[in-house]
Amino acid sequence: MEVALTFIDKVKAKQKIIFNSFWVILDKVIRMLGGLIVGVWVTRYLGPYNFGKLNYATSIIVICLPLVNMGMNNIVLTELIRRSGEGKVFFTSLVLKLCSGSIMFLLVYLFSFSLHDDQVTRAILIILSVQCLFQCTDIFDLFNQSRTESKNSVIAKSSAYIAINIVKVVALLTGFSIVAFAAMTVMEVVLAAIILIIFYFRVSRQTTAGWIFDKAFARDLLSRSWPLIISDIFITFYMRLDQLMLKSLAGYTEVGRYSAVVRISEIHYFLAGAICVSVYPSIVKMKERSEQDFMWGFQRLLNILTTVSVVVAVVVTCFAGKITGFLYGAKYTGIGEILSVHVWTGVFVFLGVGASNWFIINNLQRQVLVYTMIGLTINVILNFVLIPRYLSLGSAIATLIAQMFAAVICNSLMKKTRPMFWLQARSFLALFKPSVKNYL
Repeated sequence: MEVALTFIDKVKAKQKIIFNSFWVILDKVIRMLGGLIVGVWVTRYLGPYNFGKLNYATSIIVICLPLVNMGMNNIVLTELIRRSGEGKVFFTSLVLKLCSGSIMFLLVYLFSFSLHDDQVTRAILIILSVQCLFQCTDIFDLFNQSRTESKNSVIAKSSAYIAINIVKVVALLTGFSIVAFAAMTVMEVVLAAIILIIFYFRVSRQTTAGWIFDKAFARDLLSRSWPLIISDIFITFYMRLDQLMLKSLAGYTEVGRYSAVVRISEIHYFLAGAICVSVYPSIVKMKERSEQDFMWGFQRLLNILTTVSVVVAVVVTCFAGKITGFLYGAKYTGIGEILSVHVWTGVFVFLGVGASNWFIINNLQRQVLVYTMIGLTINVILNFVLIPRYLSLGSAIATLIAQMFAAVICNSLMKKTRPMFWLQARSFLALFKPSVKNYL
């Protein structure tokens, strides 16, 4: 009887995980469709110059968010899963994030004065900085994740996303200004935060009874999270630096052209995470059997990631001009060439995502930080060299080369990470010797 109950509990746990994964993927699909329809429409409507302004301001806010989050999300999630002093963990983290968000809001506001000669961009930046204040409500999302109840978070965020996209369609039809579209971005964050809070109290039936700010836990949390803050900052700089440098070296129009390309080029990136989430549990079980089986499992995972990303890159490269022409029209003429280069960055992004869990299992997080710093340095140098001559195309080339080094080539530099380099290198052989065995 006890064995039967254990079996039933395991089945229910697996069903809950599958159900939870479904909601996470659904959220990604909704956002992908919204990006292709409303997002592309907004890009066409604003044009390269205004779209560049909006993305430049957005990039500054995105770079600020790691400082708001303070690298604590994974630590807080782990503590919430343990359920030990849940109210203390929840409220202490909430207060810390609210404090850091307030500080970043003030700093962005002060920074905006440096844009005194561009009042529109300054207004956009100040409006978008409100997101820093509401970033603290991510704690409610972490609470849902800790209970494998991502459905609540997806409903909250997707509802806000859909509602604001409807507002954007009205704005597009009636001719709203660029500042209004910045305000809509903040409205989505605020609306999602409100729904998350309502779900926390009404659906999850939580109260504030256990909410306690614990100074000792706050100090412990900050002491454990600071290395992750540094890592997150470097990664975010690495992902957004190209747009900031384009603005400084080439102007808002090139930022807009490049951002339009990125919107298409990165649309399939969520597949890398989805594939890894699906395959990774079985790979962990292989490690319990033997190291050889574990590496064999990782090889198959990388084979799948390489094949998917290369196929997407080849198809997009072949039709880049037609894709960009159809989606963006005459205002963005010539960006097909940029897309045909940037889309290949996805191959190395997929390989980097695939390798990430291997680094964690082998306790090699420091190497990941070092390699990210190397990639960032290469990106900065190449952007300085290539942007003045090739504009957005130069930035796409710089990003591709930097990602290649950070995700793959750097793994060959150290003995500890070299096994992953050879797994990544061999994954390309599966393209030339297609076989079911390569993927099963």
